[in-house]
Amino acid sequence: MSLESFLKRSQVAAKPAKSAAASGLSAPPLAQVMLLSAPAWDWRRTPTVTLMSVLLHLIALGLCGLIVLENPQLMEEIFTTLTEHEEIGDPIIERSMEVPQEVNDAPQENIFSRAATSNLEFESTGPVALNVSDGIPQVEKGASELPGPRGIQLGNETSGRMSADAKRAMLEKFGGNSASEAAVAAGLKWLVDHQMSNGSWSFEHSKHPGCRGQCSQNGFLKSCPHGATGLALLAFLGAGHTHQAGDYQKEVRRGLDFLLKTGKRSSDGSDSLDLRGFVVRNEGMYVQGLCTIALCECAAMTDDPRIRTAAQGAIEFIVKAQNPVDGGWRYFPRAPGDTSVVGWQVMALKSGYNAKLSFSNKVFKGAETFLDRAQTNRGSQYIYMPGNARRSPDPTETMTAVGLLCRMYLGWDRTNPRLASGVEYLDQVKPQPDNMYFNYYATQVMHHWGGDEWTRWNEVMRDQLIRTQHSQRDGHPAGSWDLADPHGDAGGRHYMTCLSLMTLEVYYRHLPLYNRNTLKVEF
Repeated sequence: MSLESFLKRSQVAAKPAKSAAASGLSAPPLAQVMLLSAPAWDWRRTPTVTLMSVLLHLIALGLCGLIVLENPQLMEEIFTTLTEHEEIGDPIIERSMEVPQEVNDAPQENIFSRAATSNLEFESTGPVALNVSDGIPQVEKGASELPGPRGIQLGNETSGRMSADAKRAMLEKFGGNSASEAAVAAGLKWLVDHQMSNGSWSFEHSKHPGCRGQCSQNGFLKSCPHGATGLALLAFLGAGHTHQAGDYQKEVRRGLDFLLKTGKRSSDGSDSLDLRGFVVRNEGMYVQGLCTIALCECAAMTDDPRIRTAAQGAIEFIVKAQNPVDGGWRYFPRAPGDTSVVGWQVMALKSGYNAKLSFSNKVFKGAETFLDRAQTNRGSQYIYMPGNARRSPDPTETMTAVGLLCRMYLGWDRTNPRLASGVEYLDQVKPQPDNMYFNYYATQVMHHWGGDEWTRWNEVMRDQLIRTQHSQRDGHPAGSWDLADPHGDAGGRHYMTCLSLMTLEVYYRHLPLYNRNTLKVEF
């Protein structure tokens, strides 16, 4: 919103409201008595009063204008405050992606049945019948020369989740089992039961009419539906459910509708798409990254032109938001970077690359520049914010996991001794019972790395998540996870549940980077 528009809106808001008499409405008897008994207005005073009022408003608005011009970030805060409860113009689509009822009622290929969540059993199209004590298939360090699954192009990042056969094969190969898939099914059902009427999700999940406080641990980001929706969509997409296939087409479609209708086109006339929504604290670029990954994955899985258009715009916003000096990202566009926010943007850019979207590779070079500054121990570990001694000057487990995953996506291969040293460090740390953010990133690193390190990691991580999920006997929270994260109070139970689901989907959600082209997967 321009300053001129802001001033006009303020002037409109300052105009006195019409009286009941002027609007043609009949006043109640008491009001009539009060009007009749009121002293007559001296109309000769009107010009003077009006002039004084105008002058006072102009002075106040002038002072506000000076404050805003001195602090550009305040303008964004004013804009988001003014638009919090307004319909956002210029939607990506002018109509819902809802399809005719006869299409919804048509039989679909079943990936994993929704009905299976009631008794945690699967139909014949579901995963292989394993249990939590099943042996974990060994992932060889060297790539096999045998061909991949029938009809599956393993070079496609999303191909492992696109059919029941592919998912079953990936589960069997990489250490998933029926218990982990039952946990995914139950978790997705919990998300379905907490989707809002407008298609979004909320970190304040207990406000859902069907929940009404039965599930504890709301996140304090109560006005961040975009972030909650992006996370939920990633959980559904990770299990192979899109708006065109799977058991949750309606739910995914409504979630996508929400993002597409509320995304804001850039005010500079470009096609970049701002998906941050109403920014409350420092979550803005986190939310942009989450929603962008969801749109990019959906674009790769469906090739829907509307989704591709939105995903392209979201990627362009991230590219423009990169800090031009250090190559990183932080809470607000073009701010000096921190490793945590950088991780989500690199994942989003990698998802955009996999979806064959168009953007300059220079953005990856910038990310490498940032990681070079954030690395310690020759690149095997990472700090939170380089150049800021007051903020975590030492490497941490979580930032190391984030940094190593970024390095993998940016080209470090399995022969890199710095990457090998970092993986050895994570192998020693092991999955943490109280840090899901670390577990989410580190699980991806270890899965891509493979070998004995992945086998050891997966056995602990998988069973830990299965064991800590709420069961059917817990009532309404069934399928969700209690918060176990030092910084997870912003997103609460919804955040914890989505990260846990995405971690349990790792077997087929991500094809291993280092042997996907010659991966031996038989079924």
